[in-house]
Amino acid sequence: MSHSEDMCKTDRITRELANSWPEQFHRGSLGRVLTRYIHSPTVQNRTNYSMVALDQLWSKAASLDPAIGLHLFSHFSRQDWHVLAHGCLYCAHVAEALHFWARYAKLGSDMDNVVLVEEEDSLRVELHINAPAGLVRHMVEHYCVTSLSVLRAGTGKAFLPQRACFAHQRPVYYSEYHDWLGDNIKFNCEFNRLYFSRTNLKIPMQFHHAGMMDVLHQELDRRLTQQNQFSGWAGRVAQGIRQSLISGQTPTLMTQAQELHQSSRTLRRRLEDEGMSFRLLLDRVRAELEQYLELQGSSRTQIAAQLGYSDQAAYVHARKRWRAQSEHDQ
Repeated sequence: MSHSEDMCKTDRITRELANSWPEQFHRGSLGRVLTRYIHSPTVQNRTNYSMVALDQLWSKAASLDPAIGLHLFSHFSRQDWHVLAHGCLYCAHVAEALHFWARYAKLGSDMDNVVLVEEEDSLRVELHINAPAGLVRHMVEHYCVTSLSVLRAGTGKAFLPQRACFAHQRPVYYSEYHDWLGDNIKFNCEFNRLYFSRTNLKIPMQFHHAGMMDVLHQELDRRLTQQNQFSGWAGRVAQGIRQSLISGQTPTLMTQAQELHQSSRTLRRRLEDEGMSFRLLLDRVRAELEQYLELQGSSRTQIAAQLGYSDQAAYVHARKRWRAQSEHDQ
């Protein structure tokens, strides 16, 4: 196949993927580390990557290393770790770390849902990822290695799950699973699951810090509340604003109306009927994203750019307005 034919095929697959799946984003350093891994000349200091962009990056990385899902976390520096990974280190024991991950997984990615199920002799961790099968396999492998790496770092022990089940077929690099997951591994299962024994759940985390956990729970709970605070038309517009900002676009009432197949006048009236304006909604979504980016360690310049401001002065002026409004609402 020629280079031009290969590019056409890639473009077609990308269009099909974009059209058949809802627009979703992963927040954190994953996309940036993948870009760095494939030696792309366009490495950007972004913290959000769409599902389509991630799928393309994982595919390119897998062409260099088919087992990249198992290997990518070794390319993460501590600065690349997501706040959820850092938070797990401050938990009291393994069980608390797993519950922390499940509770806040949605803050890391729109695609992810981590479900914990108590069983008689173990705790079952189910990974639900709303994405195409190929991307799910890479992400599941990466999440397994990431979670076990963090637990090993936190406990100081060569930590292994009791058993593991995966929905994908057994890969050709199957032997590499054993270092991370032990010998009790099954493929072609109904779900992606890790099982942790009751004994292992009680292992203490050596960096436990109750004060830090209180701070993290307060901030992350606030972030969850803000992410879920809107309903009706305000909720739809908030989601559109969030996605526009994440993808580097400046949202306007007109663009959001077009996305929702409404006229600007009709959408403005619908928001007014819910006691909301587009300006206020934009401010609240920006304030929500600002808190998340600050928690991730982004600089003020990076935050201003992500929120759609061309200069810091405009950003600083706007954030004063958000915070004044927040204090008024309280």
